Amino acid sequence: MGGKLKLRKRIKALQKIVEMENSDIPYSTIAIAKEIGVSKATVSNYRKALRKQGLIEDKRRVANGASWMVSRPLFDEIPVIAKFTERLKLDQLTPTEYTNRLYDICRQTGKHPDQLVESLENAEIIYSSFTEKYKAKNPELMLDRYNRSIRKFISYNQITLPPNSKVMPSGTDSSGEYSRVRLDDDAVQNASDFIEKNYGSDWALLFGIHHEIFARPATMLSWSPNVEFDYVDIDGKSYEHGICTVFEKKTKKRYDKLILLPSLIKQIKELSPNKPIMSGNQDSLSAKYASILREYYYSIDKLEHDVKYKKGVEGWLYQNRPIYAIRHSAALMWMRRTGFNLELVAKMGWDDTKTLSKFYARTTVKNIMQAGVCYYCRPPATITNEKILCSASHALDYVNGARK
Repeated sequence: MGGKLKLRKRIKALQKIVEMENSDIPYSTIAIAKEIGVSKATVSNYRKALRKQGLIEDKRRVANGASWMVSRPLFDEIPVIAKFTERLKLDQLTPTEYTNRLYDICRQTGKHPDQLVESLENAEIIYSSFTEKYKAKNPELMLDRYNRSIRKFISYNQITLPPNSKVMPSGTDSSGEYSRVRLDDDAVQNASDFIEKNYGSDWALLFGIHHEIFARPATMLSWSPNVEFDYVDIDGKSYEHGICTVFEKKTKKRYDKLILLPSLIKQIKELSPNKPIMSGNQDSLSAKYASILREYYYSIDKLEHDVKYKKGVEGWLYQNRPIYAIRHSAALMWMRRTGFNLELVAKMGWDDTKTLSKFYARTTVKNIMQAGVCYYCRPPATITNEKILCSASHALDYVNGARK
């Protein structure tokens, strides 16, 4: 019986490969492996067998220089892409954040990147074709990163974009649906414990610092902990805290950050200030970190297995942007640490209070009623897992054990 079941699964997998290989979209080995639930090596073996039988075309032999469609290194060697990559490096941006999306656009439309920079009209036609296919296959996913990539690419190639482009819009698809996504104080501590137990202290420390300084995902993974330590006197006691600066490549701005948790400060002092907390390929680290966070979200019921969340539902962010969810959660934590002071929190990571308020930390009616509460100087009768402090200094006092 087991042998028959394995055979049926193999036949089903082969049929799916034939279907995907013969579609208009040139799927990668990784995409096929993920779709049918097998390894990349197994997909390669299945492909070889199917080519021998003539059931699929050997796309590696496609004429007219289209071999880049099945080889990412060849795509990166295309002069216009190589030049774009160098320009991104000069601007201190992470090239793969843009070239990964361009590769998807070119492969799914079957268009060479040179065609994207022939004219604005050409770029709009090609990108419209891509977005139509993308939305049909991924109706719940946002196009923000693709929009950013195509806009950056064509602008670097001297093509002027209209200010309010409908085809390649700037900004985000979000309307603030995720502005209440957060972990409460216990969930943050439990996350550190969960990650340390299952993945080690380095990953746990990365998460802990990330939830304090809420850097963007790519920034956090490459950030070196150049933290200075200072003291502040509160009610006759002196408390240590960390101060650091984070350069966000997306906005090309530096933001000052605070680190209050004494457990983190102790660990940071043992780190080298000249190298990132985690070393390795950025894309691999990002995928690993996302997987770790997603697993934790499942463990605390922020996500349910076998559920595909729709865009606009909180679960969508936890499932599809698990690392970015930390930026949202930390923004709300800092709002609670400062008595819901938008001005102060915005200075630590956003261009203005409007962006923070709309997309990350929307003020609610409940927050209005919580105004004036401080777990340090004016504690409420009912204690919750979302501590509210009137100022960063009282938050520092509180996390150091005062009046708990």
